Amino acid sequence: MYTSVRLKKWVLAAAAALALGCAAGGLLKGAGAVEAAAPAREGTPLPVIMYHGLLRDEALQGDYVISPEILESDMAYLQEQGYTALHIQDLLDYVDGKAGLPEKPVLLTFDDGYYNNYLYAYPLAQKYQMKLVVAPIGYYTDQYSETKDEHAPYSHITWDQMAEMQESGLVEFQNHTYNLHGSGGQRLGTKKLAGESSEAYAALLSEDLMRMQKKMEDHLGRAPSCFVYPFGAVSETEPEIIRSLGFRCTLTCESRINYITRDAECLYGLGRWRRPPGTPSGEFFQEILGGA
Repeated sequence: MYTSVRLKKWVLAAAAALALGCAAGGLLKGAGAVEAAAPAREGTPLPVIMYHGLLRDEALQGDYVISPEILESDMAYLQEQGYTALHIQDLLDYVDGKAGLPEKPVLLTFDDGYYNNYLYAYPLAQKYQMKLVVAPIGYYTDQYSETKDEHAPYSHITWDQMAEMQESGLVEFQNHTYNLHGSGGQRLGTKKLAGESSEAYAALLSEDLMRMQKKMEDHLGRAPSCFVYPFGAVSETEPEIIRSLGFRCTLTCESRINYITRDAECLYGLGRWRRPPGTPSGEFFQEILGGA
């Protein structure tokens, strides 16, 4: 009974939050609320794919929850087409002049840090030797590290699971806030509230993100270099605050291909393509990669 109640709550909460999801970022774009990189076409094309949950039960799949089989099909397709999955650190090494880029790079990103990423995505990363970038919500990682609940539909990954994944060299973890991922109250993700002072907003955002930075450093031995905007929603002054905290990269929910150069500025406001269910891998990637 406990599990069924938790599952129902998770499904309802996920439906409410994800219905807003990155669509909220798209709606806010016209108001200048979404950070976007310059649409330059010089450099190496970089598609960034955005995943969330992975579940086998078709009844629980939807816009932000796909089957593990789709992910495996995506990996197999990308591998067959000669793509190399990277970490954010690989991009930083490139802009810093420390390394080159493969001919066809791609980023496979997972938002929120669900346990099902550990259960399904991690073994597939090992099978195909493809790198993943996971952005967990710190508050939930803390909660599930204490309870040890391991339920594919609603649990989040624990610090121990994250350490195991990082140790493999295949999974990199980035900052998705400690506890600013809400959508049911007044604030949408990290957006500034109407009437909130700039000072209060900067303090709140800085405290939360730096709390997550410290948590990651304490548990994983390194602080993230990239911030992943919840819901893709960004306030006008937010990018400046993010930069001041030391982040060298940001991921949005803008559906577009990125172009990577040696200019470090190209890593701010990277666009991502949400992976929908029901579309064959070849069709999905041909659609988004056709103009690259």
